[in-house]
Amino acid sequence: MSNIYTVGETTFDIIFRNGQPSSAVVGGSVLNTAISLGRLKLPVQFVSRMGNDQVGNLSLNFLKNNGVGTDYVIRYEGNSRLALAFMDENNNAEYEFYRADEYPSLIFPGLSQNDMVTFGSTNAIKDEGRNNLLLFLNQAHDKDVLTIYDPNIREFGPRELVETRKKVEENLHLAKVLKGSNQDFMRLYQTDNADVLFKMVQPFGVRVLIVTSGAHKIELRTSGLALTFPVQAVESVSTIGAGDNFTAGLVYGFYKMNIQTANISQINESIWLEIIQYAADFAAQVCCSEFNYISNEYAAEVLKQ
Repeated sequence: MSNIYTVGETTFDIIFRNGQPSSAVVGGSVLNTAISLGRLKLPVQFVSRMGNDQVGNLSLNFLKNNGVGTDYVIRYEGNSRLALAFMDENNNAEYEFYRADEYPSLIFPGLSQNDMVTFGSTNAIKDEGRNNLLLFLNQAHDKDVLTIYDPNIREFGPRELVETRKKVEENLHLAKVLKGSNQDFMRLYQTDNADVLFKMVQPFGVRVLIVTSGAHKIELRTSGLALTFPVQAVESVSTIGAGDNFTAGLVYGFYKMNIQTANISQINESIWLEIIQYAADFAAQVCCSEFNYISNEYAAEVLKQ
């Protein structure tokens, strides 16, 4: 496998507890995934944009210092995107976002068949730059690149449902693996039943559906498998980044086991168990810290295995 391309937004997260800022970290859903993959020494590139300001400088240096390629990061004159994350008593976050000043078109790489692409969250359904994103995903589709999509849908009003669902389903036509939380699917389709959902998304070309349900269970559906995995209970410090690192665990497992579009439908139950275990462990490790990505120490332990 050649390269892993992660496409998403850069967000600087300021975290509040009890009404006071307690920490600040470089964030963004797909960026969190990229940082963990970089710490695992995988050949990962981040495709994004950020302002030519102090926050942008911090973010760019953070990516480089964690082994993430920045060849496809665009800088623009203006302020970078910010997010305020207000933690509740269960350490779940409610967000307020402050938009970036500009949304210049992204520059996308050329792809080889053995590459991997992960994308998702708000960036994947925004109007700004959507045509270029779809062109890139179509290139991935035409070359049979393994694509992993995490919708990571935020709350939206009833009037937005039709347009949001339309864009998500355009993305599903170009994704091989769909991983989302039960909240994502409830917001989109008013159901989190994995069997019902797989019947809905399989006609788009989705080969694998993974539904996470927080601390409760993980469900996987393919054309030949219907599996449910338990989730180990942990004492959560913050759930920010948990889903993003579940995705990182999937990508790590796919890369380690040389899983590509050509063989993903042939993965047996024992291999899926190992891949899902990486995903669940990465998510749990992040839940136990204030940070949005696995620690360098934990990454070193994984690499020793």
